[in-house]
Amino acid sequence: MMHQEEVSSSVYEASPAEVQSVIMDWVKATEAFHHRYANLTEVINKMQANARRQPAQSKARLRKLMMLRQHMSDVLMTLLLDMTGQRPGRSTQPSKPGQLRSHACLLDELNREIDAELTQVTTVAQA
Repeated sequence: MMHQEEVSSSVYEASPAEVQSVIMDWVKATEAFHHRYANLTEVINKMQANARRQPAQSKARLRKLMMLRQHMSDVLMTLLLDMTGQRPGRSTQPSKPGQLRSHACLLDELNREIDAELTQVTTVAQA
């Protein structure tokens, strides 16, 4: 019994300001991710509409963008399941600030990857 009290007292507790900062970072990353997903879907839809007139190179680009969108969907679903504790083998504990920080970092990384792809599509379309 005494050992349990020692363990629980040595656990780091994030301050309300730290928790709020982490949550805001996560919200910003998630909103940016959704915005980019919508942009990517719009680009894919336009490319599909023009696919009949485009050479094979554009079709390969379209396939790559569609794979990226599927990857985005998979990541988002995984993060949502992780947040709700419904992933197999996971406890049903609520998300922790560190977990939210990891999610925000992952989404930021994917946002950069999506930006790079969308920039390439825009550059090719303008050329």
